[in-house]
Amino acid sequence: MATIDFRRFPSASEVYLCRDRGYFPVLTNLGGEEVLAVIRAGAGHVGVTGRLEAMRSPDGGRAWEAPVVIVDSQADDRNPAVGVAPDGTVVVAYHTQASYGEDGTWSPELRRVQMRVIRSRDGGRSWEDDRPLGFPAMKRHSGFGHMVSLPGGTMLLPLYGSDNDSANEADDCAYILRSDDNGRTWDRPSLIAERYNETALLLTSDGVLLAAMRSADRGGLVAVCRSADGGYTWDAPLEVTAGREHPADLTLLSNDWILMVYGVRREPFGVQARVSKDAGRTWSGPMIVCDDLGNRDLGYPSTVRLGDRLVTAYYSAPGAWNATDYLGEGTFARALLYSEVDLIEALS
Repeated sequence: MATIDFRRFPSASEVYLCRDRGYFPVLTNLGGEEVLAVIRAGAGHVGVTGRLEAMRSPDGGRAWEAPVVIVDSQADDRNPAVGVAPDGTVVVAYHTQASYGEDGTWSPELRRVQMRVIRSRDGGRSWEDDRPLGFPAMKRHSGFGHMVSLPGGTMLLPLYGSDNDSANEADDCAYILRSDDNGRTWDRPSLIAERYNETALLLTSDGVLLAAMRSADRGGLVAVCRSADGGYTWDAPLEVTAGREHPADLTLLSNDWILMVYGVRREPFGVQARVSKDAGRTWSGPMIVCDDLGNRDLGYPSTVRLGDRLVTAYYSAPGAWNATDYLGEGTFARALLYSEVDLIEALS
């Protein structure tokens, strides 16, 4: 069977969100056709001048307004996790990283980091209430991807980090934190799995939580595990992708299938997708979202579903970077717009 290429769907079109910025995009549906993208700008993949920005699309991802600065501190502001609280407030948890030498050299062993939360009550036009995460045991951790809200209103924040003072990724663990006050404060951590980091969360229609996690070893593959009790306990991870295929994002389709998109940081450099028809127990073979990104600094795809349409955004950056003299020139964020109907028909 020929590999399914989303770009060949009759409904498919590509659009650029921004250029010379756009790392780590996270898309959120604000209702109707409104989409919010939170991105990293101001520096390359690392860099003390990094900041977070928000971009809005009023027409389902076809056109994008100029970016608005969310946070731009003296440190490196990065790694956004985004959610919409039950009261409609947009919540961004992010990682502020000050582990740089006096010459701007990236020095992670310094461990000068803090996780913070900032909120918007007007759909991302303005931002306020910037504060520390408020859970000291995980202040050095990092959020990732989409927050999830449970039926009772509790928000779940995926985050990762080590439980000791190590800066070694192999020591990372994947967790969730909970908030019952629309994202102001976070507590009640639950361990998802050890030796995993960047984690996508999804709530299925029957109330099961899925976590798609990047491994801290084994080449950086994506594994999926399930929780039937609101994230307090999790089953054993099931490996889904191969090494250098990470991180993932999960989207629930209208027929209860689950779409996973993930970066491919080896040949062919790009973004691929898989679909589960059984709530994450088994997954299809890989499908192509794009394969023209050219080098390993790429991906971090994020998808929103708008009725019967899907928007998947991702980034690509030049191959050479360092923390002192590379500011992200040539980086771009791009999105593929396509029909859910075309995807379902291709897999039926």
